[in-house]
Amino acid sequence: MKLLNCVINEVRPFFLAISLITLISTALLALDNSGHRSLDIGIPSVAIVQHASVAALDEGARGVIDSLAKNGFIDGKTMTLTQFNAQGDLPTASDIALQVTNGSLDLVISISTPSLQSIANANKQGKVKHIYGVVTDASSSGVGVSSKSPNEHPPHMTGMSTQVPVITALKFALEANKKLRSIGIVWHSAEINSQIYTEDTRKACKELGIILFEATVENTSGVGEAAQSLVARGVDAIFMTGDVLVSTAADTVIAAAKAGHIPVFSIIPTNSKKGSLFDIGADFYTVGQDLGDLAASVLNGADIANTPTSTQVPLKRTINLTALKGLRDHWKISPDMLEQATVYIDDSGIHHQRAFTTTPTAVVTRPKKKIGIVYFSPEEGADLAMKGLIEGLDKNGYKEGSSLEVVKTHAQGEISNIPMLIQNYDNQSLDLIVTLSTPVLTGASSMAKNKPVVFTYVYDPVAAGAGKSANDHLKNITGVSSFPPVEDTVRFITQLIPRVKSVGTVYNSSEANSRKVIEVARVIFNRSGIKLEEVTITSSSEILLAAQTLSQRGAQAIWITGDNTVLQGIDAVVKAANDSHLPLIINDPEFIKHGAIAAVGLGWYEAGYAGGLVASRVLSGESPDKIPFQEVAVKKVILNDSVAKRLGITFPKSLLEGAIRVLN
Repeated sequence: MKLLNCVINEVRPFFLAISLITLISTALLALDNSGHRSLDIGIPSVAIVQHASVAALDEGARGVIDSLAKNGFIDGKTMTLTQFNAQGDLPTASDIALQVTNGSLDLVISISTPSLQSIANANKQGKVKHIYGVVTDASSSGVGVSSKSPNEHPPHMTGMSTQVPVITALKFALEANKKLRSIGIVWHSAEINSQIYTEDTRKACKELGIILFEATVENTSGVGEAAQSLVARGVDAIFMTGDVLVSTAADTVIAAAKAGHIPVFSIIPTNSKKGSLFDIGADFYTVGQDLGDLAASVLNGADIANTPTSTQVPLKRTINLTALKGLRDHWKISPDMLEQATVYIDDSGIHHQRAFTTTPTAVVTRPKKKIGIVYFSPEEGADLAMKGLIEGLDKNGYKEGSSLEVVKTHAQGEISNIPMLIQNYDNQSLDLIVTLSTPVLTGASSMAKNKPVVFTYVYDPVAAGAGKSANDHLKNITGVSSFPPVEDTVRFITQLIPRVKSVGTVYNSSEANSRKVIEVARVIFNRSGIKLEEVTITSSSEILLAAQTLSQRGAQAIWITGDNTVLQGIDAVVKAANDSHLPLIINDPEFIKHGAIAAVGLGWYEAGYAGGLVASRVLSGESPDKIPFQEVAVKKVILNDSVAKRLGITFPKSLLEGAIRVLN
């Protein structure tokens, strides 16, 4: 009996790995069978493989799945999807890699550097297409990806690296504690990603005059002890990089630091929820979404051999104010620092300050393309949308001035000029036409016959004539729409003006976008017991008289939605509102500086950026016919305190939360 117990004790450490391998093998056998069945009925088989259960990798995988679904690839309907997790065990990772590269799958998506390496090593014969992501630097991973040219990679593999600049986090730490002199890191020397981040940290600390203490570990059980050793050595803070093994034991690092009354900060944005003071790193859900878009393009027929690799870092900042409690040194988060946060945590909970924050960096080289942008007229909203568009293209390797030539034209605010402009671009040597505003999209829907079209800065593409629905649309047109928050606007007005009974609006009845919004607004205003007074115009010269008419009809406020013609003459509306002592509420935040009391609208930079991502896909060879219309609507509320003071209006507390306040 003693001998039996002895044997059991000897083999006990191997039980977990053996059990994992058995379970994985069973799942893979089922995958192999289901994979062949899916091929028979024409739907692809896809596997997502991640190395461990850590929040960053989980977020990346979730982003991939959501993006695939957005692109029409839904598990059990239009594809079969199987997820694998090696739970940080390298032998299990190798076994998974051997099975998913046996040729039964259409595509494997790896999440993390260890997963990239294990699958690349097992897939040297290229039996399966392989896309990687949530990886620090693929070119340093020994998988055949070049650091010099994004076009040099194995013909069956491409993907995205996400190397976060650690110096950004270190500079933020110095801002939070001017007396910061030393930091400590725990890292796993066997992980190439950890090696990269450790070397970057050494260089950054040297540049900033910070003393760096290091503690290496071989397994998760040693992470807590290593962190305690750093505390004992007197470090001012512990810095967590993108080490997968250490991330699985983040709680023990944070506990050790808390016991020593020092903070933890990291480049993994999910650590703040566990107790780190702040994190400045990649938004891994967004990374996963981009990876899912790439995977969808490959599943739709894009040539993976000619798809460049890229480096993309959508930055996200999280701050945990509760982690300041009990710290021994002079750690402070100033209001300016808090303003930089995407998410912050205080005693009342978690607060999301921005729905879209990204600082993309792209090192992709593309064949040179030429696009033509057509917009209604020069104005702030269109400028922001174009800025986002160019940066979205840049993110995917289409950089203006090198791999992208951009020409622009506008209709000078006249709808009658649009058909000629579209026809002109449609007959030029362009790779793509990009339209901004609904009137321009309406023109392109009937006039663009030879070129693909991507739209953004548009309320309703269906109303513009671009299709019947998001999936059933003209074959050469796709893009991003952003319908204004009409219901939120009406609710805002009822809170701003208690017992309001009449609201007036001016719009151009020739604009499909305005007709659609007014149609929706009539129902909502009526349901709220408010009469919507409407005055229509056909040109900007009629705006002042139309706006003056509203006060004569008894309107208690003026509301202007994103009518292109009216926005060109917004100052006339402001004059009429001022003369009648009426509050003006608009749906375009960029125009609040003209004298509106409030804007309840959309962020046009974000819509433009999303349009740039769609345009990149079309330039890379995807057919617009295969890309559904997307809806990107990032709500923004801006309050103009100076106008409110002049009108004698006090913003109720219910309108202040989440709003931006400005003084003209």
